[in-house]
Amino acid sequence: MRVLNQLEILLKAILAVKEWERAQLPPHKTDKAPSNLRPSYESPITATLCNTDASYRASTKTAGLGWIFTDESAVEIERGSLLQQHVSSPIMAEALAIREALTHAISLNLTHIWLRSDSQELVRAITARRPPVELHGVLSDIDLLVNASSSSFSFCHISFISRNLNGPANLIAKACLASCNERRP
Repeated sequence: MRVLNQLEILLKAILAVKEWERAQLPPHKTDKAPSNLRPSYESPITATLCNTDASYRASTKTAGLGWIFTDESAVEIERGSLLQQHVSSPIMAEALAIREALTHAISLNLTHIWLRSDSQELVRAITARRPPVELHGVLSDIDLLVNASSSSFSFCHISFISRNLNGPANLIAKACLASCNERRP
């Protein structure tokens, strides 16, 4: 059992280094339009992809949270959104979006998930397991959902995705936040 944990840690470390290296390279032009849901590396197993995003309004401390589940062929499986009040910051909104997406994944009985966020700072905090004080509670929830021995997930990988490849989740989050304005008198 100990060897399996070491292998998982090694795999996560290798993947994190590769992601960091890709983030350091300037974007290059290609004739082929990129798929907004194509994995940035080959998953060792078939996993459901989940892109998350949040839209934040500081004046009301309100956030629209959005996420979208797709298969590896970019076919949508499910989407979700939630309007959250009393949110302290944009990064807290992003963390709440990840937590809600994981909870939704559990309700769908998904066991292999690759979650992607366009918040590099948040992904670093989650993968390093050194959360800023502000995020401690929410990131502890995320850690329990993903890493507890009772976790529903057999495989869960959390990584960064560039903002320009996260359009559908972004639109869901913005639409959710915009619906807040429609409800006000």
